[in-house]
Amino acid sequence: MMRRMLFGIAAGVLLVSVGARADDSDSADQKVTADKAKVESDIATVKADKAKVKSDHQQVVSDRQQLAKDRAAHDATAVEADKTKLAADRATMKTDFQQEQADKKQRREDRHELARDRRADRREDRQDRREHRTK
Repeated sequence: MMRRMLFGIAAGVLLVSVGARADDSDSADQKVTADKAKVESDIATVKADKAKVKSDHQQVVSDRQQLAKDRAAHDATAVEADKTKLAADRATMKTDFQQEQADKKQRREDRHELARDRRADRREDRQDRREHRTK
């Protein structure tokens, strides 16, 4: 019986605090939410880029192995074809790596913006609490 009553009180306090926070949906809170979504999107993009660069690297490694095999077999036409394919795959890997770096930079900037917006939101909330206390 006592446990149920304590549990009920704790649940009520939790709901009241969540309700009070839910009422506070000003523009700063909305900006923080939008920034969070942007950062999550950036994280997913960077993960996809990493996977792409990794697969490109594996392709370059397999091209090098094939080139070595063709050189050992003294197959001149296959060696030239392998060199061309290797150059194309290296170029693809380089551009994908540059894209990954750019996406990482964007993610970093978005995280900084999110932190700034969170600080501004907390500052605004503190100011609102001060104003309500003095009234």
